[in-house]
Amino acid sequence: MKKILVLIAVVLAPVLTSAQDIFDKYEDNDEVTFVAMQPKMFQMLAKMSISSDDPEAQEFFDLVNSITSFKVITTENESVSKDIASWTTKRLKSSNYEELMRVRDGGSNVKFYVKEGKDDDHVKELLMFVTGLSEMKEMDEIEVNGRKLETVLLSLTGDIDLTQIGKLTEKMDLPGGKELGKAGNKGKK
Repeated sequence: MKKILVLIAVVLAPVLTSAQDIFDKYEDNDEVTFVAMQPKMFQMLAKMSISSDDPEAQEFFDLVNSITSFKVITTENESVSKDIASWTTKRLKSSNYEELMRVRDGGSNVKFYVKEGKDDDHVKELLMFVTGLSEMKEMDEIEVNGRKLETVLLSLTGDIDLTQIGKLTEKMDLPGGKELGKAGNKGKK
């Protein structure tokens, strides 16, 4: 029995390593800007600006306390962008994601996908995939580490309240934050 399990592990190892998380794959790549924040960072940020008399600040604090992971990769490299797009397509097909919203502005596309949570207002994961950012009028002047943004992939995991997530993305000034706030107010489709 042990020999069979070892044989199965050896056969599956290449498949599992090729399905490597895209964030891990590009974390140390010079062609990519990578950001990962853990829950403690969100809690620290929330505590710095929280006022007990401010209900909006309290909502923000509650939201950030529900986040377990925040990862973003951005690139202007065409081959990396294609790899991110390919990984995203495979991930969406192999998991139970639902498209929440998509926005096209000229040559740019912003797409939001969610993995269902405990109820209709909550999700376990939010994926935001953006391509063609350099084509957006508002993005003409924005550069990260001397690079123009072209592709962005954001993953947010936790017990995320869609009605509050737009506020977080707007406060962090992330692409698509305004659109996501509108989607969260409409609820899931």
